[in-house]
Amino acid sequence: MNIPEWLPEMAMVDGVWEEVCAGLYAIFQKDIVKGGRVYKNRPVWWDRRVVDGEYEEGFWHLISVDDNELQERLFDPRRAEKLPWCGPTISNSDDGFVRAWDYQEGRKKIRTYLWLEPLDYVIIMEKQKKGGRDIAFLITAYHIDGDSTRRRLMRKYQNRVP
Repeated sequence: MNIPEWLPEMAMVDGVWEEVCAGLYAIFQKDIVKGGRVYKNRPVWWDRRVVDGEYEEGFWHLISVDDNELQERLFDPRRAEKLPWCGPTISNSDDGFVRAWDYQEGRKKIRTYLWLEPLDYVIIMEKQKKGGRDIAFLITAYHIDGDSTRRRLMRKYQNRVP
């Protein structure tokens, strides 16, 4: 498989939790917070709320997964190791390696999907207006770990907004 040159190596997620988390947050800071990412002329924003601890919700949604049984977010190593891919994928969304489309969720929300299909990674953003500006709000990004998720994404692609 030919992996694009713009795609960096995955992050290391083994080791002391505080060090791993600080390293991942440094990637988030560089690539998203200070990276000036833009998707189709829309600046990329993220959830800046700090609910628990010292990190923004937008960061947690890129490295953790909801556990409905425990009613909390848990660290997801497969999701976290691909964090370095998020920013570059947004910036290179026109590359043929990225399957990019808009899909209408519910009645009004238009979500943008950027799928690195051969590598099982997807980024989800939502078209929003903030302060009179059109933005791309980063909802989440994750590792795809199952055929049912791949089929669901393919259905959304097939029913994409023109």
